[in-house]
Amino acid sequence: MFTYSLQGLELSTDVAGPTEVEENETTARSAVYQVLGSFFAATPAERDAGAASGRWSQELVAAAELLPFAFDIGEVPAPGGSPGADGGLGADALLGGEATPDRDAEVAAVCREYEYFGLAAGADGARPADHLATELDFLQYLCFREAATPSPRLAVSFRRAQRDFLDRHVLEWVSRLAERAGAEGAGKPVLWALERLVAFVTADRAYVAARLGS
Repeated sequence: MFTYSLQGLELSTDVAGPTEVEENETTARSAVYQVLGSFFAATPAERDAGAASGRWSQELVAAAELLPFAFDIGEVPAPGGSPGADGGLGADALLGGEATPDRDAEVAAVCREYEYFGLAAGADGARPADHLATELDFLQYLCFREAATPSPRLAVSFRRAQRDFLDRHVLEWVSRLAERAGAEGAGKPVLWALERLVAFVTADRAYVAARLGS
């Protein structure tokens, strides 16, 4: 059985329906978003420790077992050097709004999408609404809701929300972030995770679009 695990978001309304479902290709997609979100939610020290122990690649392998498309995970490289506060990218690198002309507008936009599905950014403010880990949290949740609903109509709605959120807030940004990480010599685990993320969201977007016929 699979269940979602929100980290950067919390339920703002009572959401009816199951909290766990049988594992399948859709829960596998949710699980991969969950692992990648956990990586980017971790502190630099936690990321490096997980890289050294093999935790991240092992968790991704397990999560991806039932994926409906190919996903090359590889081995996360051992950390080396002292890349700094956020893997060498700077403190704001993982905030999507910082990559836009108007961060306030971007934060408001992602919050509206969270709220539409009964979610809100954590009340403690520990992780901003436009943090990469929070956005992956949302995609994890949407995939779970797609897997859990018995309604084909609602499943399409959740699928469409995944495609639209990837298009509006994730795909272009993380691609540019991965390029920047490579150019600026980010820590090896961070670069590995960003490259895995770009590969995954690109493949996942194509899969979702094919399911939607668009």
